[in-house]
Amino acid sequence: MIAVQAQGITRADRQRSRLHRDSEVGTWREFLTTLDGDDWHRRTVCDEWDVADIVGHLCGQAEDVIRPWSFPLRYAKAKRVYPDVVRIDAHMMIQADAHRGTPPDELRARFGRLWSKATRTISRNPALFRRIALPIEGMPGFESIAFGYIQDILLARDLWMHRDDVCQALGRPFDAGPYAGELIAQVVLDLVEYPFWRDRPTVVLELTGPGGGVYQLGAGEPVATVRTDAVGYMRTVSGRDDHPVVELVDGDQGGVEAVATCRMPF
Repeated sequence: MIAVQAQGITRADRQRSRLHRDSEVGTWREFLTTLDGDDWHRRTVCDEWDVADIVGHLCGQAEDVIRPWSFPLRYAKAKRVYPDVVRIDAHMMIQADAHRGTPPDELRARFGRLWSKATRTISRNPALFRRIALPIEGMPGFESIAFGYIQDILLARDLWMHRDDVCQALGRPFDAGPYAGELIAQVVLDLVEYPFWRDRPTVVLELTGPGGGVYQLGAGEPVATVRTDAVGYMRTVSGRDDHPVVELVDGDQGGVEAVATCRMPF
């Protein structure tokens, strides 16, 4: 299979991004109906969060979309409440805090209600608003992020990745969904469009399994071709798994190291 140049991946447009986001929201709604009893209290890889906290954080994400002023208010509160935590992480903790202790049935209903409103809000946001960039502390490489990019790219990615977090916590298989390949391609694009692959060698990356594809990271002649699981590599890149299984197909062992150590906050 011919490798796709990462720099040449097309950025998902507003319409395509809505398909990604709507698909994830719908899958989450169904998924939440399968949670029962102790499932809500299982610990996850996300710091000290349990499953209910992840759902609370996602509800908070939707609230920040519906009421854009809540983002800076929570961002300011985060510094006061969690002064020793990286600012953007503290902001997410404030989101989860706002919903902690909510009974499961109410939390399910709240998730559905908030994301229905958030989806309508995103579809109505004017271009001028979407171009507004927020300064972000604690996300090297993403020092400022436009609302349009957050809502089109990051929200679907966050929903998708957190669903995997919960499946991992519950020991359930993860259904990557119909748009996994497109979601993962957007991550690959970000690796090279932002400074995350800077100063790393050119590598052909074969991602296997659901959402897989073959990509060239960097310009010029590749030093190596390496292979790893697609969903597993998203856990690695996002800092959830520091011990990926990366196979050297051919070339320099340095290509394995470059892939295994690359990180991008999401």
